[in-house]
Amino acid sequence: MKLAVLTRHRRLLVLCACSAVAHLAVLELLAARRAGPFGPVPAHVASDLSIRLVPGSPTVPEAAPVATPPATPPATPPPRPRPVPAATRRPASTAPRARAATPVPSVAEPAVAAPAVAEPAAEAGPPLMQMPGRYRVRLPAPAQLTYDVVRQPADGAPVPAGTARLSWRTDGDRYVLELDGALGRLHSEGASGDAGIVPRRASEDTDAGQLVTEFDADGHRVLFRATGTDGPDNVGIQDRASVLLQLAGIGLAEPDQLRDTVDIVVAGARDRRIARFRVLGQETVATGVGAVATWHLAELAAPGVARLDVWLAPDRGWLPVRLRVDEPGASVTQTLAAIGPAPDLPAGPP
Repeated sequence: MKLAVLTRHRRLLVLCACSAVAHLAVLELLAARRAGPFGPVPAHVASDLSIRLVPGSPTVPEAAPVATPPATPPATPPPRPRPVPAATRRPASTAPRARAATPVPSVAEPAVAAPAVAEPAAEAGPPLMQMPGRYRVRLPAPAQLTYDVVRQPADGAPVPAGTARLSWRTDGDRYVLELDGALGRLHSEGASGDAGIVPRRASEDTDAGQLVTEFDADGHRVLFRATGTDGPDNVGIQDRASVLLQLAGIGLAEPDQLRDTVDIVVAGARDRRIARFRVLGQETVATGVGAVATWHLAELAAPGVARLDVWLAPDRGWLPVRLRVDEPGASVTQTLAAIGPAPDLPAGPP
């Protein structure tokens, strides 16, 4: 009896002890939770937390790992262009280049076909000279031309008027040009340069005396001695005689330059002007040396002003085989009668 009572008491004591231990554990846990971030944390609890507590600073959760999106397969690359043969490859830019400005009006697009006559291969002349931004020029070979002259009044029949002469002497560096005919009695001398013929002194014989024009290359001035005045020169400027050989040199260097119009600044005895020649096309001219294929150029002039027409012969070194001056009331034409070598150029500067 006593043994049964003792056993029951022991069981009760054990249950009370276990209950007390459980309550103490619960109280301890509640006390730790009430302590907040600044209180002590049991080791067995801290080991299960994912938040790191730093004394004196607010709690900051560790950054969660960023989810990496699944890799997207790269798009199929476009097909590589097939290589273009070098012969058909185009430049990166097809924009037309601007042309350099020049002191005279630009030449318009061709209105007539380019000369079809090829330059004679056997005619080896001085080297080509490039006129800056304008025309290429090759000096014609020396020659002396004789012409038959015909004068035709506006209200009458043509009348023979003697002969004319053109003497062109050059060694490639210097030149002397003498002309006696429809344009009057003209003399020109000078040198050659990048622009072709470079006059130094020009003169014209008249009933009132000799009219002289000087070209000061160093000062870039033209001096008109007849009037005592001067003016600026221009690249490629010519006098009334040398312009004929400059036209020949343009055709000799590159016939395709003779298109539509050709503009050249010409200094006379008293002033300078732009002489504009229109290319009228090909013509066959009957001369004293036979029929000659030519290119006809006509100077554009206002009504009542003398006009010059020139026929250049590709087979004759592009020399002028015919000249015509139309004046109010009459015209004077000189046509080639004979062509031969020119006298030697004097030694020393002209």
